[in-house]
Amino acid sequence: MKGRQARSLPVVMYHYVSDHENTNSVSRLRFEEHCRVLAENGWRGIGLDEAVAFLKDGVPLAEKSVLLTFDDGYLDNYLHALPLLRRFGHKGVMFAVANRLERETIPRESLSDVLAGRHPLRGEVNFPVRENELGHRVRRDIFCNLGEARAMEESGVMAVAAHGRGHYGVYLGPEFTGFLKPGRQPRTFFLTEDPPVWGLPAFAVKPGLRERAFLPNPELVRSVAGLVPQDYREADRFFSRPENVKALRRLVETFAGRLGRFETDRERQERMWREIALGKEELETALGHGLEALCWPWGAWSPEALSLAREAGFSVFLTTREGTNPPGKPLEVHRFKGRNREGRWLISRLGIYSRPWLGGLYARLRL
Repeated sequence: MKGRQARSLPVVMYHYVSDHENTNSVSRLRFEEHCRVLAENGWRGIGLDEAVAFLKDGVPLAEKSVLLTFDDGYLDNYLHALPLLRRFGHKGVMFAVANRLERETIPRESLSDVLAGRHPLRGEVNFPVRENELGHRVRRDIFCNLGEARAMEESGVMAVAAHGRGHYGVYLGPEFTGFLKPGRQPRTFFLTEDPPVWGLPAFAVKPGLRERAFLPNPELVRSVAGLVPQDYREADRFFSRPENVKALRRLVETFAGRLGRFETDRERQERMWREIALGKEELETALGHGLEALCWPWGAWSPEALSLAREAGFSVFLTTREGTNPPGKPLEVHRFKGRNREGRWLISRLGIYSRPWLGGLYARLRL
């Protein structure tokens, strides 16, 4: 390879490219600025295959290479990010949650529609938090479908890789505050593998590939479901009556000391295997090719999860931790968050994380 070579590969972590204000959103205009400023300053968004070769095998990369990543698989990655990447000569990778990809095999809009500004879904994509029929503000994100994911890969601009089967959390323990009930829901990924039961104690939810799951007592679940209607509208009506909430509280109090148990080692391994290996299998089947890179859901993992992921065939692992990425270091790939800030901010961060000594120092100072 001619010219100067990269000593560290900066990796930028995006989620939404939309105009909805959110700590994980970058607006369309700001992302366009990011892509333009990268190109003007000699930076190139590289393909996932190039990044894997560098991170895993130490294959040289040109200086000022950067990997642009997009977590979860939102439709705005197809509608907004993909055309802008292509316009400015960059590539990227979308890490998709396997069971969030919609099953349709035909893209809802062609890239020519997007580039011409014809977006029937733009309002829903840009403003996903809305009031539902009961007046609760809830988030309803739209994810790519299979046709759009395949079109992204066929474009040669955006690869699609793994982000778990369901991005599930687990209950952390028997402590709880309140009860699960219809209401405001600003987040998309807050669920456990089991569907929510209205009226169940609101146990804390934490990353599923890091924690040991607390399993609610099945008898408690049955009793709560027998008292609290599981229809959304009926459950909302149930919780509007104080006497009903008192009855629920009395019911749960009868389970004091036996709200549930922690999963066994075997149960934990089987659950993690479903998230990691079955998610890999489902996404590989949908895309028609193997996958090497896994972006940890929630950015969190455990030694057991890493061992299972390597057994499943993954060899490159992306985190949410900041730091540098020298060649030949695939087991903990660092990323920094792409923020809704000016292009010069992005260039300054790339300058830090492309220098191993400076990026390492900066990451330690931020801890």
